[in-house]
Amino acid sequence: MAVAIVLGMTRRYLKIGRLMLLAVLAMTLFNVYTTFSRGNEHLTKKSDLERSLGSFSGTLSTERLQRSTGDQKEHLFERPSLCPHKEVMNRSEVTKLGRYPTTKRFLTIGIASVARPNEANYLLQTTQSLIDYTSDLEKKDIYVVILLADLQKPSKSTMRRELFQTFGKYIEQGFLTVIEAYPEYYPELNNIKVKFRDSAERRAWRSKQNTDNSFLMCYCKDFSHYYIHLEDDVKSSPSFFSKLRDYITETKTDWPRLNVAVKGCVAKVYHSHDLENMASYFYLMYDEMPIDWLMDRWIAFKYPVRYEKEPFLASLFQHAGVQSSLSEKGPNYNLEPFFDQYDQKYKGLNPPATVTSSLASYQGHAQDAYDKGSGYFWSKKPQENDYVLITFHVATTVQKIFVDTGSYRARKDSLDFGVLQASFQSGDNSETQMSGNGSCGNFQTIGLFNKGQAKESLDESRKVTCLKILVTKHQDKYIFLREIDVWGPTSHSVTN
Repeated sequence: MAVAIVLGMTRRYLKIGRLMLLAVLAMTLFNVYTTFSRGNEHLTKKSDLERSLGSFSGTLSTERLQRSTGDQKEHLFERPSLCPHKEVMNRSEVTKLGRYPTTKRFLTIGIASVARPNEANYLLQTTQSLIDYTSDLEKKDIYVVILLADLQKPSKSTMRRELFQTFGKYIEQGFLTVIEAYPEYYPELNNIKVKFRDSAERRAWRSKQNTDNSFLMCYCKDFSHYYIHLEDDVKSSPSFFSKLRDYITETKTDWPRLNVAVKGCVAKVYHSHDLENMASYFYLMYDEMPIDWLMDRWIAFKYPVRYEKEPFLASLFQHAGVQSSLSEKGPNYNLEPFFDQYDQKYKGLNPPATVTSSLASYQGHAQDAYDKGSGYFWSKKPQENDYVLITFHVATTVQKIFVDTGSYRARKDSLDFGVLQASFQSGDNSETQMSGNGSCGNFQTIGLFNKGQAKESLDESRKVTCLKILVTKHQDKYIFLREIDVWGPTSHSVTN
């Protein structure tokens, strides 16, 4: 009797469990359907934009895959997309300044910008930084696309006018394009469901930010091989493009995303072939969570194995904004701890030299920290009088020297006890050839290491034959020698 009762109750609970599971699945499918329908509805609304496009149907765009058979093209199938048609993006209602790019380049930099409280504006200085730190030749490999994402026309018009007045030359050259999203692209931003105890203002703000970037990625998806998601309040690293391009072209590992800033989503590099998929994901999940969380989850879903091995090149962009575009946020001084503010190593202007060391290697070689690129020398525990020796092939005029230890990968592995030394040429023969440690002569201490760094300027009247990084005291931690930079008379000055 008792057994029969237990079996009956068990069957009843199993039946209830199955019904609950079916109910959850039904609700999930319904939510996905309504979200998709809501997005489709906003794309299909009749508007001045749609009427001006004539043949534009107003529905989701469709890309056709075709197979050529002689002069005929056979349509294999059609793939729907949440991204609007190229014809829509190319219209003056969207592309406001500049022209819709038609040739493929190496990199597109996408920036979504909105007005901030207290009249704070960082977009102009961010754009100027991108211009200042790219050469005329490099600009031909880059598109910069700025989305003015305010829903209020006066704010957009004012910023559009300032961008044209300040950067008209670069707009005409095709380096800079300014766009606006049409209102029908946006889903409902009122009454966003409560999550994370966020206020209604914050929920609407983050939901709109997700949609802004969805539209921007849709616009940029076909322009280049790589794409940088960049915030509108940053300062660029000198030669950021050459540093990034060298890393991408020289690295042998595959990566789904490249971090070029540590904090939040200040600067992230993606493959452009992923943009349409990401844009659709952001659009459908617009009201779920902040964009940096969505970015992480998209990577984890798409590339679950490689996500654990995401590379970090360096902080090529420094967060410069203090006032957030969300009024309820306080001042934000969230600076990048490893901003790559120095330029020399990546320019390849270090005078030819042979670099040796008495330190035992954990990773890399001493020469790697001196040569052009992203190399480094990670040594084991240093002892007193261990050294790194830079022997110039030809006695060299040196203006400035910068040595940096420690990094995001080895936050504590800096040189705490060390000095920077130099040996100088004794004669007037500027062509004296150097050949190994014995040619260096006597060393003079020219500077001390402070917080893992040494920065010194020298009298240009004396030519340097060798430089030495000398350890003055044993330390239990390793040393991560990130880079050695030497400026000669033709080099660029160090950035302060």
